[in-house]
Amino acid sequence: MSAFLLWADTAPTAGAAMLDHATTNYLTHCGGCHGIEGVSARTFVPILRDHVGTFACSAEGRAYIGRVPGVSMSLIRDDQELADVMNFVLFRMGGASTPAGTKPFTAAEIHTLRAQPIASTDLLALRAEVLARAAAQCPR
Repeated sequence: MSAFLLWADTAPTAGAAMLDHATTNYLTHCGGCHGIEGVSARTFVPILRDHVGTFACSAEGRAYIGRVPGVSMSLIRDDQELADVMNFVLFRMGGASTPAGTKPFTAAEIHTLRAQPIASTDLLALRAEVLARAAAQCPR
């Protein structure tokens, strides 16, 4: 019991990083499949790190990433919280793949997109098509 009380009074380790809410939500709701650093196993789950920003090169691509099942049907029900997670993914995970001048997602945009979830039965083919069209519009 005294060991517990000693531990309870100890301040967090100096210099320990505190995670913001968007990062915590990503880790809790997305990281299990996409990987905690945005690098998933080579499966049907796409790698986000240094790739996902390419979708922002077109309006269709941007809408796509807001409408995929993991986003549109996310357990994160608050639109602003989900927008914050999407911005974490787009700007921090996307890295150099996210074009300069990309606008952050807003709660209103997320609300609209998640109301129109993708209904395709072949998400892999749809993703490849949307990504190819978005990549063709990316600045070089």
